[in-house]
Amino acid sequence: MKKLASVFAVITCVFALTACGSAKVNTLSGTPLTDAATEQSIISYGEQLVGSMDSIVRGGTIEEYSDDAVFGPALDSYENSLEDIGEVQGFNNEQAVLDSDGNYLINIGVDGSNHDADVVITVGVKTGTPSNVATNVRYTLGELMEQAGLNTILGMGTTFVILILLSLIISAFALIGKSQANKKKKAAAIQAAEAPAAAPAAEVAEEVTDDNELIAVIAAAVAASEGQTTTDGFVVRSIRKARSRF
Repeated sequence: MKKLASVFAVITCVFALTACGSAKVNTLSGTPLTDAATEQSIISYGEQLVGSMDSIVRGGTIEEYSDDAVFGPALDSYENSLEDIGEVQGFNNEQAVLDSDGNYLINIGVDGSNHDADVVITVGVKTGTPSNVATNVRYTLGELMEQAGLNTILGMGTTFVILILLSLIISAFALIGKSQANKKKKAAAIQAAEAPAAAPAAEVAEEVTDDNELIAVIAAAVAASEGQTTTDGFVVRSIRKARSRF
């Protein structure tokens, strides 16, 4: 019982910590700008860009920039985050550094009514135009864990559904195989029933010798040996070899 109470206490503490956790503030990695005026000018440019994106998305004119290679994806990213951000109430956590490629990397923290967010902008030093813009909402640790849990449940549910469908498909294949086998058996039985019966083998005619003829032959042979007349009136004589005169 004590162990069970300890487990529940640990779980309660974990949920309390995640609920009270604050969102992590984005920190840029790069070379800090040494000129404060240049840094402030770049940050002001970033604020104006974020303000313009907010006006375009809320004004419903985002389709006009759908073909733009940079602002099209940038506006889509901001629009997808706008519901979590809510109303923009100001800016915070503004930074500007040089990245490893020699471009300006600007972070404009958006103070939203629902969540804060970070808009990260990459600007070419020579061109002075942005090459990439991404919006990242700041979620608390509890919210991130909740999203991870929902994603896990969704993934497991999808996996179970796929496994069930595969099982049904395999079962259906087995039923189809049995049905085809039964059909083949029925067809073979019908063909066997409809086949004509084999013609009976022709009986070999037996040559029967007439008993009377056999008796007559035997009687003639006996009479010939005795020099007598047969029952039919014929005189049967034995054949004798003539003597030679020479």
